[in-house]
Amino acid sequence: MKVAIYVRLSREDENKSSKELESESIQNQKSMLINYSIERGWDIYKIYCDEDYSGIDSKRPEFNKLLTDGENHKFDIVLCKTQSRFTRDMEVVEKYLHNKFVEWNIRFISLVDHVDTLDKGNKKSRQINGLVNEWYLEDLSENIKKTFDNKRKQGLHIGSFVCYGYKSDKDNKNKLVVDREVSGVIKEIFNLYENGYGISKIATQLNNEKILTPTRYKISKGLNFKNNGKNNAYWSESTITKILKNQMYIGNMVQGYNKKVSYKSKKKITIPTNKRIIVENTHEAIISKEQFNKVQALFRERTRKCKNGEKHIFANKLICKDCKNKMYKCQNSKGYTFFSCKFSKKLYGNCTRHSIGYDKLKEIIENKIREKIIKYYDFNNIPDELFVINDNKLKCDNLQKEKTILLKEMNDINQAIKELYIDKVNKKVTENTFEDLNKSFLADKDNKQKEIERIENDLLKLKEKEANSKLIKENKEKIINKYKNFNILNFEIVNEFIDFIEIGEKEKSKTDSSETKEKQDVIIHWNF
Repeated sequence: MKVAIYVRLSREDENKSSKELESESIQNQKSMLINYSIERGWDIYKIYCDEDYSGIDSKRPEFNKLLTDGENHKFDIVLCKTQSRFTRDMEVVEKYLHNKFVEWNIRFISLVDHVDTLDKGNKKSRQINGLVNEWYLEDLSENIKKTFDNKRKQGLHIGSFVCYGYKSDKDNKNKLVVDREVSGVIKEIFNLYENGYGISKIATQLNNEKILTPTRYKISKGLNFKNNGKNNAYWSESTITKILKNQMYIGNMVQGYNKKVSYKSKKKITIPTNKRIIVENTHEAIISKEQFNKVQALFRERTRKCKNGEKHIFANKLICKDCKNKMYKCQNSKGYTFFSCKFSKKLYGNCTRHSIGYDKLKEIIENKIREKIIKYYDFNNIPDELFVINDNKLKCDNLQKEKTILLKEMNDINQAIKELYIDKVNKKVTENTFEDLNKSFLADKDNKQKEIERIENDLLKLKEKEANSKLIKENKEKIINKYKNFNILNFEIVNEFIDFIEIGEKEKSKTDSSETKEKQDVIIHWNF
């Protein structure tokens, strides 16, 4: 008989006492399992060892090699110290111990908890072990989260890598100190933006100065830092923007940017800004609060510079009527300036261009704003009902109701999955039926989770819009009087009057005289 020995040790074991940890060590596991195999006269085919891998991780390299070799009938027995060393995932227990290993004619044995698939009578014990192991990992995951959140709330830094511009204190790894080698770069970025430089221009200047990007700088210091960006060798607009909006540079500890969707998955979701953990004045500031607030005010005005230095008066105001994505400013070789839907490019999507000339749009918007000023000029004779009624509250209520329904449906699905599993254990449903229904339940649950995340994002946007809308509505008379005699349309005027503008695709039609007529929707969403 050929036996495959599998041993594993992970960080989840570090919570054990030192004595228990020693008993779980790789060497101890190997020694015990080798002696057990020799006593029974089994030939050891191979020892598979995964270190620093969780029992819930399906991507363990040696674990997967063992499964591949098992499918190829290279051994007859899989031997582990405990069932939890092999896996803590109940689904894996069912898939391999009770199905695949049976198909491959492989016997599974774990010594300490007396698991042996040759013994048909202890199947329920194996299933109970699987559930207990999974519950343990779930509880451990929650305890670790609570511990980390508690440390975050104390203002202690717990990340693997510190924010660019700082480094860990040699005497206290949870405290940050300024990295004087690059703190000047942070100051330069804030100073340039405050003095009117656009994001793109700042990135270009830093690249021209051959300053290492945050990723390249960390790598140059010997840190095993990975960045999923396509090109981390050059400063980008997104990197500059993140720095300019980061409260870490005024001495506030900001943590909890993302979280795992489940202890079983490595997938992470981004946490909304208002739900992140922020503790003020935990470390030395690189940027003064006055300068930081001034820069944030500039962001709220949503101004930006074009390559020619001219202010883009429609910055972040234009969206495609069809795909709802942003319109971007472009210029052809002849100098003609126009706006186009970004997702009309094959690289991003399959929408159409929705092109509209800069000057044409400027003329349309200027005329529409003048019409609005004339219409609402005499406030003494204009009832409040004439102003656009803000229906954000109704939208929020509807979204909240939708979210409540989805949460109830999620709970119903969880209950159905539990009942389905019990039916399978009691042989009320077949294995194939269980897998089909379980797969359907999980897919439905995943879709509902995505819908809940979308609703939460929409609610956040509506609340922000509501706050801005109230402020603008309170100052409507002041705004119109301020700009009633304006000569040149600029960003400030557009920003005061308009929330966003939808640009439709051009539609061509022939008139009775056989002339081609062109029509294009330009839909203005006013702030009031």
